[in-house]
Amino acid sequence: MRAVRTHVAGMFRATRVWRRGANAEHGSGDWLGRLPEGWFVFHDVSLGERGATVDHLVIGPGGVFTLNTKDLTGTIRVNARSIAHDGRRTSYLAKASAEALRAASLLTAAIDRPVEVRGLLAILADEWIVKRLPDDVYVGGPASVKHWMLQQPSVLRPSDVIVLIAKASDAATWASSRERGNSATVVPGRQAGHREG
Repeated sequence: MRAVRTHVAGMFRATRVWRRGANAEHGSGDWLGRLPEGWFVFHDVSLGERGATVDHLVIGPGGVFTLNTKDLTGTIRVNARSIAHDGRRTSYLAKASAEALRAASLLTAAIDRPVEVRGLLAILADEWIVKRLPDDVYVGGPASVKHWMLQQPSVLRPSDVIVLIAKASDAATWASSRERGNSATVVPGRQAGHREG
């Protein structure tokens, strides 16, 4: 009987964790929908045959960004090379960096010229301790991440954005010849019906 209770409790914990993750993705999708005109958001982008999925891919004048979202309780501690949650080291930073590199590789192959992609981590947490921000991934709360992204200098012309949007909308960009799936959904920067939280 104890084993059954333990198993059921584990299932409830797993469901709560999944729901929190889904809510974080939904919430970030809402505030990303409030980006200025000229910015575009793709949700749930599968990056090739490795099985990795980026929560959001953002393309606009300030560049191309992969965004990983987390909705957590407790304390986040950020160092130049690691992120810990309630004292336990996580793989968040390595994953965000790998997603950006993979997206850059696939977009570069699709347009046949170099594409730089910056990784972003938007984390909701109760408390933050920041010793030093990483060099390759920007880490912060959702509002901080959005502000930082919009403050980046323009590096893409409108024609560059159009080319990247077209390729990002094409499922072939993200899938190998053996993979066929749905293309990522794209949402223009300004979108009716979304409210900022």
